[in-house]
Amino acid sequence: MFIQPRGHSSASEAGEDRLVVCDCETLGLCVRALAPFAAGEVLDRFNGEVSADLLQHSLQVSPGMHVHDTRFVGYLSHGCEPNCRLDMERFELVALSDIDAGEVLTIDYAATEDVLYRQFACHCAAQRCRAWITGRAESANEEGRRILDGQAKPLKS
Repeated sequence: MFIQPRGHSSASEAGEDRLVVCDCETLGLCVRALAPFAAGEVLDRFNGEVSADLLQHSLQVSPGMHVHDTRFVGYLSHGCEPNCRLDMERFELVALSDIDAGEVLTIDYAATEDVLYRQFACHCAAQRCRAWITGRAESANEEGRRILDGQAKPLKS
């Protein structure tokens, strides 16, 4: 299912047909590349509503300020070894590695977020997976500590 956040033109109207937000059975909402990208390439220049509201699909642009209602970046999946990064000064999504058409785009949530809307168990399968994802300025909550201590198995996020 393709999702277009409110207030944004369609991909074809904007001339951007290289990324799409989709609903994946295992990931939920995610962003897929519709074309290949080379490492270092800018995949998207984004904008949106900036406010103090920390929302599920918002991204921190500075301490206490978040951007939401973006076309793509609010729906990027987390990866402990991501294929993209966000440049929050230039409002750009940049490829960290070569990306194939059809590939899900990932960022490390802790690279931009001091505090997450909700911490979660990671299922990215990266060699260096952190198992529990937090913002860069917060400690694991009680559930996360149990999972990291091996006392509980993570539930599917």
